[in-house]
Amino acid sequence: MKRNFIVLSTATAANLFMLKSAIEITGNDPWLKIGVSGKWEGHSNGTFELNQATFDQMVSNFEKSGVDIVCDYEHQTLYGNRAPASGWIKKTPMSLKSENGELFAKIEWTDSAKAYIESKEYRYLSPVFAPNTTSQVDGTNIGWTLHSVALTNKPFLQELDEVRLNKLNNQTKEETPMTEQEKAELDALKAENASLKTTKEKLEAEVLSNKDANAVAKVDAALAAKKIHPDQKEHALKMCKADAEGFDKFLETAKPFVTAPGGNDMFDNKDHQNVMGDATISPAKF
Repeated sequence: MKRNFIVLSTATAANLFMLKSAIEITGNDPWLKIGVSGKWEGHSNGTFELNQATFDQMVSNFEKSGVDIVCDYEHQTLYGNRAPASGWIKKTPMSLKSENGELFAKIEWTDSAKAYIESKEYRYLSPVFAPNTTSQVDGTNIGWTLHSVALTNKPFLQELDEVRLNKLNNQTKEETPMTEQEKAELDALKAENASLKTTKEKLEAEVLSNKDANAVAKVDAALAAKKIHPDQKEHALKMCKADAEGFDKFLETAKPFVTAPGGNDMFDNKDHQNVMGDATISPAKF
């Protein structure tokens, strides 16, 4: 008998054993178990078997598909006229994996679904597996696929864990009050951080002070060597502070300048006479 879908939501199996574990709503693991290996004979569509190869095929077909897998309410995607999503199993990042004979999914819940799960109005997941999926591209049988997942309160696979919200899925986060010891440790860390910050500021100030002192010493040496003019001192200090290496390279190529002898105004721009003994010499004019 050809089966199009195996909907694991009705509690009609006779040989299932209870392995559910109640997991807190703030669990850290974002992966939800949606499939386990085994053989079931009590489903309305007949006997079926799930194993690692089955789940690997589901993951492979999902990787090749072009859309995310929908999560709904009570399998409305299959049976209802209106089928709002309760969440999505995303392709990017890949949110379906198989390991150790089990199938896991990361589900990005909608706000409405989060509220239902938080209030425990919905507690279980019910996957829909399609064992004989027809390729839309070439019409071939590509085998097992995960059609959808539903929020329900009557799951067929009772081995699955309870549905939960996860911190890692940007879900509800409960804050736990700190103990007195934790508060003391936090205060100690804050004090240590403040001390380190003060030390860092002092070191930075010392480095800046040393940098300024070195710049003044270099500029004074350049003045003494007559490689810069006294009128250039302020500009030279700014240059040295901003780029000490560049200032050093400038001094390497700078040549000392020569000043005219003091008191020699033979060529100054004045209209007067210099008297030397009995001779009168008229200055050159520009």
